Amino acid sequence: MKILNNKQCEQFTNLAITRLSKYIKENNLKGITTGISGGIDSAVVGVIGLKTRINYKYYFLDCESDPNDFKKAKSLADKFNFELERIDLTSWYRNSPLLDLVPKNHPKFAIALGNIKARLRMISLYQHALLNDYIYLDTDDLSEELVGFWTRHGDEGDIKIIQHVTKTELYDLGEYLGVPEIVLNSKPGHGLNVTGNNEAVEQLGLDYIYVEYIISRFVEQGFDYNGSLRQLKMSKFLDLENIVAKEINKPIHLIKKILERTLITSFKRKYGDYAPHLLPDRKKFGFLEFGTKAFNQKYLSAIIA
Repeated sequence: MKILNNKQCEQFTNLAITRLSKYIKENNLKGITTGISGGIDSAVVGVIGLKTRINYKYYFLDCESDPNDFKKAKSLADKFNFELERIDLTSWYRNSPLLDLVPKNHPKFAIALGNIKARLRMISLYQHALLNDYIYLDTDDLSEELVGFWTRHGDEGDIKIIQHVTKTELYDLGEYLGVPEIVLNSKPGHGLNVTGNNEAVEQLGLDYIYVEYIISRFVEQGFDYNGSLRQLKMSKFLDLENIVAKEINKPIHLIKKILERTLITSFKRKYGDYAPHLLPDRKKFGFLEFGTKAFNQKYLSAIIA
């Protein structure tokens, strides 16, 4: 584990199970559903869902997906002995009239196609939830939230469990929960063919642990990740860019890239969302507060270890 210890993982897991179970009961729901993608986010959410011991239906939603993604998702199903239904959405996607509306030379061509895939998956999960009085578990995390790595009305669900947990912490939770090594050893991705290897680092330029540290380090000094791009011209942040670049031994242009990406995706965050957050307070489940000196010291120690 890089950031969390077993006690913190146990505290988070127990609280998540309790609150999810309570939410299901209080709202007269019959069960849960979500997509198991082969990534760490859906693995952790999926296992927590199983531990509530309520009805469930988990899907692998194949849409021109990498075969290795299904292999990872299946390894989770085999490890925790749950049924995983595979639904192939590829033909639906390839026959969508929306594809003809995306100009081939558009700079956001790949992203636009990826968004269509994400929204087809969303429709599939909501349809199942509707027909069975289930609820669709969201699998977005804090790190994705901060850099805008999610699709509006795409991979958003009814209820959020890990929204305030970083990607790095999720790998620690996965290790604690017994998620298979094939998942734990895989780099975070999106499975939407937006980039060559479907890895987040291809778009971000840095692994998530660096991204989390950079944004938190700046927040500690008053940076508003939902604020104006003008902040990047302020002398204190220009100076901090140089300091952070030296601290993590990364080029300054990558520091700037992360900060710019955070600010230009603020429109996706600043007006909130419609889904309840079951665990909105990091202190309640024993995690260090994002944007604090303690958080930053912990992450920097893990980076340079």
